[in-house]
Amino acid sequence: MRSTARRAFVIGASLVAASVAVQFLLAGLGIFYDWKDSFYWHANINGAIVFFLPLLTILAGWYGRVPGRLLWLTAAIPGLVIVQSLLLFPYHLHATGVVRAISGLHVVNALFIFWVAIQLVDRARALEAPAQA
Repeated sequence: MRSTARRAFVIGASLVAASVAVQFLLAGLGIFYDWKDSFYWHANINGAIVFFLPLLTILAGWYGRVPGRLLWLTAAIPGLVIVQSLLLFPYHLHATGVVRAISGLHVVNALFIFWVAIQLVDRARALEAPAQA
């Protein structure tokens, strides 16, 4: 049963990375293509998936006895999603000048979330690799 949970963790890590990639796609569609629902899907639907999917993945990893450092790396993603939302406050408050420029870090944080997701997949897949003598 624990091996199944460990396998679910690896699959969950891949799904997390895929959902982050979809998040980038939806943001791009909202900016470069005239699809008005894109930002709704970007901010509400897929944003919730990117937040909650790692939490479910952590549960599977905890049951599958995945190393704690890997669970903390997984937990970093929902934390960064919270930061992602906070970075948009100056924009939504119609701030001006340097304060509004803080919202530009939204994109930088998104890249960091993507990097963490890729690291997560890489390290999760290493769990499945057979031990070499």
